[in-house]
Amino acid sequence: MLKVQTIRQAIADKPQGCVFSSTDFLSVGTRAAVDQALMRMMRSGIIQRVARGLYAKSGQQVDAQTIAYAAAQKTGERLGLAPSGDTDQLLVVPTSGLSRTVKAAGHTVQFRRMSPRKVQLAASPKGRVLLELWTRGIKDLTTLDIQRATGDWAEGEIDSYAALIPAWLRTVIAQANAPRKSVKIGLSGAYDWSNPNIRDDVLISKVLEKHKFEDVARLCFYYGVPKVKRVFKRRSFEPMANASVTRMLGNISKGLRTVKEQANA
Repeated sequence: MLKVQTIRQAIADKPQGCVFSSTDFLSVGTRAAVDQALMRMMRSGIIQRVARGLYAKSGQQVDAQTIAYAAAQKTGERLGLAPSGDTDQLLVVPTSGLSRTVKAAGHTVQFRRMSPRKVQLAASPKGRVLLELWTRGIKDLTTLDIQRATGDWAEGEIDSYAALIPAWLRTVIAQANAPRKSVKIGLSGAYDWSNPNIRDDVLISKVLEKHKFEDVARLCFYYGVPKVKRVFKRRSFEPMANASVTRMLGNISKGLRTVKEQANA
């Protein structure tokens, strides 16, 4: 009787919406004795069974995450479950245990067996973001997808997950969130707004096509006049742009030579 009273008091002390199993009370008695005590309390209406081997106080609502944690506590498996306010009836939980589905209290919890790295990733909100990107795979990810998912992360934050995610994912995230070349060069416009990974020759062509002097000058300072001239010769431009760029490149070349001569004087 003392064991029953101890278990009953322990259940009474549990918070609202708590889910528990016989595993939680094995310090009180044997598994058979605990199971028998829980069965008696269920029959008397003190507790209710929400799933096989899982119980809650009678009349209380429980959420899917609480059910998942209780099921894991019972088996000893590790879950990748980040705290969430979601009330969806379906909850997918990465686990180190067996894949299975548990239906309880109007919820469906799908346990999906995953590698230890993925389970660890899923245990935090941002880790779950990375896991989703990983699951989609490199072929189905776009730069915009990656920027929307990780673009507002603090610099270097991805490094804390470096040991958990594959190298290709680290690379594509770094590329997607790298500063645009137009920003690095100091151009007046976002010539690469539609393609953050624009090739150098394409960017140079776009700037020359607009033939804005300060931007052409910055190109020459960044890439060097010879490279800009090579791209200019390979591309076809409108007559006005062609004449304007020819004049600009000539003046910039003269200016740079003058500066160099003065520095060496």
